[in-house]
Amino acid sequence: MLGDLFKRFRSSERPAVAAAGASTARPTTAERTPPSAVPTVAPTTLPPVPPDADAREMQGWLELDVRTRVAELHNVLSREDRETDAPRFLDALLESFDAVVRQPPLAAQRALSVTRDTSAPTSRLVSLVEGDPGLGQALLRYANSAYYATGGGRVVSLHGAVQRVGTSGVHNVVLKTMVDGLLCRPGSAYQDMVNLSWQHMVRVAPITRGLAPAFRAVPDEAYALGLLHDVGKLVVFDRLGELRKTLRRDVAFPLPVIGVVLRMLHEPLGGLAALQWGLGAGVAHAIATHHRAPVPEMYDPRCELLFFAERLDLARSRGRPVDLERWWKDGLIVTPFDIVERAVANIPEDAEEGAPA
Repeated sequence: MLGDLFKRFRSSERPAVAAAGASTARPTTAERTPPSAVPTVAPTTLPPVPPDADAREMQGWLELDVRTRVAELHNVLSREDRETDAPRFLDALLESFDAVVRQPPLAAQRALSVTRDTSAPTSRLVSLVEGDPGLGQALLRYANSAYYATGGGRVVSLHGAVQRVGTSGVHNVVLKTMVDGLLCRPGSAYQDMVNLSWQHMVRVAPITRGLAPAFRAVPDEAYALGLLHDVGKLVVFDRLGELRKTLRRDVAFPLPVIGVVLRMLHEPLGGLAALQWGLGAGVAHAIATHHRAPVPEMYDPRCELLFFAERLDLARSRGRPVDLERWWKDGLIVTPFDIVERAVANIPEDAEEGAPA
């Protein structure tokens, strides 16, 4: 039954969120499902967000999207599933969205604020990482990765590392170290799922960076986007960990149900996390729509970028064929196929992550 819901959910055409700052409407040549043929799965009708959506508008849309999807999940839980902790968990997600997404420590928040300032002087960035040995080591590894080390020797000083990677590179290191520190320990069989999700996110980051030029994205910004694309899954696992603490026992949550919860909720929850961490409505939109189901009405190349980067990693890690033509058609991609094909051909099988795992 949950599988049937997920199929209906994917085929339901919600009004799409417009990418913040985007102004180019999607071409009308792609085939679209007429409204009269859309399956009715109450309450899935969501109001559209205008193209110039700000963070507040995006937050409102994403919160409504989470509530809608949680209601759908509640409606299809079997009698047996209702006797587990699943209903309690779903209800807890709606109690307070500010509490659902855990805030990083104040030091990490200050570090993110500094690295978002593109005019921050090198001395300030060096001082930022000098006070945290782990952050300093991570920055040196990042600066000496294959992506940055081409044509230059090995960097051994923090000052040299900051000069090599720039403000955006330091931002990526801070962001990754922060998310790594927020990884939860939900216990039981869920821990393996946490580890697999994080490993996937880490692998997707350099792939996204490598594909960025094809989708008119800034490489370092694309790296951060790839790193965070599935952060909504970590939010789900973090909430499981909190419920475990509250109950003082392992959470009784069937793994098949967890799988559907992750698929249905991780996109909007990830978008909310991006907003609460100050990454902006545009980043939140790309994360919240990266599966392109439904396809966003407004053209957002970052969404297309994540769509391809994730599928490329999953195909390679699972030993499956890289079917670019099928992905391009399934995602109704606007970026020309030949450009995507050339970009993917230049991504090595073992794309170097360049930051601490």
